[in-house]
Amino acid sequence: MSARATLQVAAGPTTPVSDALGAGSSFTHAGYSHSLWPVGLTPSSNEQQATCSDFLPMVPSECLHVRQTSQSEGRSATVGPSSFTTMFRDMSPYINVHRGTTMVIHLPGQLVESNLFGAVMHDIALLNTFGVKIVLVAGSRPQLNRQLSLRKLSQRFDCGMRITGPMELQCAMDAAGSVRFQIESYLGRGIVNSPGRARTINISSGNFITAQPVGVRGGVDFKNTGEMRRLNVDKVRTALDDGDIVLISSIGYSASGEVFNCLSEQVASKCAIQLESAKLIFMHNGEELIDSRSNSVVQTLVIDQAQQYVELAQQNPEVSGDYLLYLKESIKACINGVKRSHLVSRHVDGGLLQELFTRDGGGLMITKHMYEGIRTATTNDIVSIMRLIQPLLDDDVLVSRDQEQIESNVDTFVVVERDGAIIACCTLQPYENKFAEMGCVAVDPAYRNLGKGNAMLGYIMRKASAMGVTKLFVLTTRTAHWFLERGFVEATVHDLPPSKLAKIDLKQLWMKKNCCFKWNEFLLYEMIDRVLTL
Repeated sequence: MSARATLQVAAGPTTPVSDALGAGSSFTHAGYSHSLWPVGLTPSSNEQQATCSDFLPMVPSECLHVRQTSQSEGRSATVGPSSFTTMFRDMSPYINVHRGTTMVIHLPGQLVESNLFGAVMHDIALLNTFGVKIVLVAGSRPQLNRQLSLRKLSQRFDCGMRITGPMELQCAMDAAGSVRFQIESYLGRGIVNSPGRARTINISSGNFITAQPVGVRGGVDFKNTGEMRRLNVDKVRTALDDGDIVLISSIGYSASGEVFNCLSEQVASKCAIQLESAKLIFMHNGEELIDSRSNSVVQTLVIDQAQQYVELAQQNPEVSGDYLLYLKESIKACINGVKRSHLVSRHVDGGLLQELFTRDGGGLMITKHMYEGIRTATTNDIVSIMRLIQPLLDDDVLVSRDQEQIESNVDTFVVVERDGAIIACCTLQPYENKFAEMGCVAVDPAYRNLGKGNAMLGYIMRKASAMGVTKLFVLTTRTAHWFLERGFVEATVHDLPPSKLAKIDLKQLWMKKNCCFKWNEFLLYEMIDRVLTL
């Protein structure tokens, strides 16, 4: 699975940076005072009070579209490692991170009727054994529509909201009850084919939510259509602490005993908010958000990005109402305290586990905070930096250096952090006469050819500019063409600063190649000489 990309539809001052997200990409300027920068973005000397969301790549609205994916059920999740041992080791940090956290998972009625329903229930049971506190919110829209059809009742809507009369309410309760029984039946089996006595899973369900009527809006009486007001948080948390899976339907009750048919997606987001859950997960129809310039799948949005996309997508008939609803409720949840919301395809076998237990996931994630960013390294990153550069040191691609040298110069390192893991690094070493050297460029093999090097180069150029550097140079023996393709020019060693020149063995370097030098201008910044010395 490709690494999560980010996108934004916005207006503001931009400058072309790299082909990290495709030809013609541009990025928002941001203040250099921040310590964490989204991949593909870099600091400048102005606009110091910008927020994290201001740093995200801008994608023109005409370049965004939703792509329908294959809905052939049973499609397996593409988990990278072929080795079970490697895969399990990669999963283990996430098992520890998710243990004890609360997740609200919305199960649409379409999933209950699919061939993968049993597999998803098995995965949810597995999450329970990992110590995840799970709240399931069950939708029953297709089951309700079938009940209405059997009773020869027409579906009535106004402004996209269902009108629920007494007969429709009876159909809604029958549909919700049927879905509830199916979910309880599957989860009650526990982990099938487990050694020894199978661990049973207890399901807690009941009148956990209080609802109120939608009432009369725009002159239309919605009758028994309701909206959730409150969740009995204490009761739900007690059940979760006992190891139960909590099951909530879309049927809510008022304090006076009235029954209301609520929107299950809204119930899920409100439950996640009131429980202060770590995650809200929607099992959707498999749509993918695409950057049409590079045809790459967008896998991460921050709240501002998601809101702007929804505003545009509402005018696009190709985007389904369900997909927009999932996005809206995900945004609402994240704004009100839920850490992350996820849209996971219900047509991928194992998609839920892939999204939760692999670094790159398999769906779309909406979050308040940065999932991937560039920042200055700290002493805590030294071991990860050594892991990245050791293969290149062994192959003589990088200049030899040990852990002690990295420790003493850790403040010169820049790292790309992805969900807590360091996946790329480089250094920026200043010299006299407004020179600086970019070196020790290394990218995790799993993330090569995904624009990480481009992102670091853009960051380094802007950081160098903010430091007053006018000449940025690189020493390399094997990767010259990569830098030449990005605007560097060849130079002689005598163009280097004296202190750097004093460290170079000229006899060895003379055997490589003589170079020439010329000035280059970097767009929207001070003049920077991008020098490549071979």
